[in-house]
Amino acid sequence: MVTEIRKFSDQIAFVVLRRMDAMMIMVDDCLQGTPPSRVVVGSALFSYLGMKFISVGTDFHHQLRNRGLLRIVFEAAKSLPILKDLVACEKAKLIATLDKDLRKKIAAKPPRMIELPYDGLSSKEIMSEADCRRAKDTSHLMKASRMSGAVYMADQEHFDLLCSIYSSFVHANPLHADAFPSVTRMEAEVVSMTASLLGGCSATNPDVCGLMTSGGTESILTAIRATRDYMRVVRHVRRPEMIVAVSAHAAVYKAAEYFNIQIVRVPVDKDFRMDVDATARAIRKNTILIYASAPGYPHGVIDPVEKLAALAKKNGVCLHVDACLGGFVLPFIPSLNQTSSELFDFRAPGVTSMSADTHKYGLSQKGSSVVLYASALLRQYQYTAVMDWSGGLYISPSQPGSRPGGLIAQSWASLLHLGRKGFQMITKRICNAAVLLRAGISSIDGLQVLGSDVTMVVAWGSTDPLLDIYVVNDIMIAKGWHLSVLHTPAALHMCITPANIECVPELLSDLKAAVDEARNSNDGCISGGKAPIYGLAGALPDRDLVGDILKDVQDLMLRHV
Repeated sequence: MVTEIRKFSDQIAFVVLRRMDAMMIMVDDCLQGTPPSRVVVGSALFSYLGMKFISVGTDFHHQLRNRGLLRIVFEAAKSLPILKDLVACEKAKLIATLDKDLRKKIAAKPPRMIELPYDGLSSKEIMSEADCRRAKDTSHLMKASRMSGAVYMADQEHFDLLCSIYSSFVHANPLHADAFPSVTRMEAEVVSMTASLLGGCSATNPDVCGLMTSGGTESILTAIRATRDYMRVVRHVRRPEMIVAVSAHAAVYKAAEYFNIQIVRVPVDKDFRMDVDATARAIRKNTILIYASAPGYPHGVIDPVEKLAALAKKNGVCLHVDACLGGFVLPFIPSLNQTSSELFDFRAPGVTSMSADTHKYGLSQKGSSVVLYASALLRQYQYTAVMDWSGGLYISPSQPGSRPGGLIAQSWASLLHLGRKGFQMITKRICNAAVLLRAGISSIDGLQVLGSDVTMVVAWGSTDPLLDIYVVNDIMIAKGWHLSVLHTPAALHMCITPANIECVPELLSDLKAAVDEARNSNDGCISGGKAPIYGLAGALPDRDLVGDILKDVQDLMLRHV
């Protein structure tokens, strides 16, 4: 059998060589008498066109894989003059409507300061101006907050302590560690305390280390950038890709834009968890990172970190766990019955970095967060060292140079003041409130809770085709609530914090009334509400156009502050 196979392969090789020889003779005959210079130029031109064709084909393949055929078709169609003018006209109408609405809202505001005053104002005048501006802010935030997340602190004594500590260290800057060793030590202790909650500082993970940042977004950006540079050296990846679920925090898109990383999105399962099988299929030679959430912002569900970490380790890629919401809550839930005994932190082999916000459930003031790494080697890739600067040798561990020592100090004070017992009590109250809210929403006709994990985030959507969840949200806004608006699928969520726990019964009562009112509304729309915007965003298949509208809306908001 082996002999027959060998004979067959020899015959095939002989035929191929004869064909190639015949083709070469034919080419020689065609070029006979052609000047050598033309042969050289022609060969170079043919090679260039071939490479160009391959480059265009490769680029189209990447665009098709990452953006989809529909988006490419819409982009081409929008370049047609008739469609280009039509889109511009309709977009201008929408922006004009939003501009008019914003102008109404700011009509009662004090005149905007546009120039530096010639003579400085007195302390009394400045305090008066500040009070005037603060009058429009959301008030009654401690223990009576009607906001989803945003405000986390509900203890006046804790608040006063942090303010006092902040003012005592407001002058300190960890960039000058020799001059301000106090905040440098405090930062190290905050990192150590956070790591100890997330599987670090133990016999199995003694090398877990990190740094403080200005918030969750910076922590995520920092970890992704360090991973990119690490994988460039270790795996020689020059065109990096990271795999994220469609539910991953928006910060990953910032990281992709800033650091030239290609995002590969994978779906979630019926419980809104990152699909492990789809992730496995998405891993390629350029993959540097898998991004998981514990829990995710939209629906409060915990991705299967342990399985994803095993997948990352098997394929030699990194895994980041976004625990910005859960870092100071999940460690204190007695039994994570929604994920059995699955691990979500550094105890899961394969987790290489994590982010946890001290300014959320760590109950410190904005903005502070912690980024953690499995080893000091990986952390070094977030540093910037400058050796040939005329200003001297320079080393910075983070994107900012100077950092506010006061924020570090108050975060340190917050963790010490609460202790493990304090976090356990807060977590128990949050979980009890989440159970109450989930049960209450499930009892309202036409609403359905999304996701099965009991965490601080409770999300819900409409099961009634005639009940627009965005109209429900507009009614809730009129009642004084500030819920988080989701789409794909259309939904709302409430992020439970110590500041809004006591308002959950009132939320359920107003939500039931809002559903009834939405059903009875004639046009299915509330004047000045967000429903038309979100309805348009969900209906438009051209996501680039939605992005352009969002940028115009952001310009309006900055113009009318």
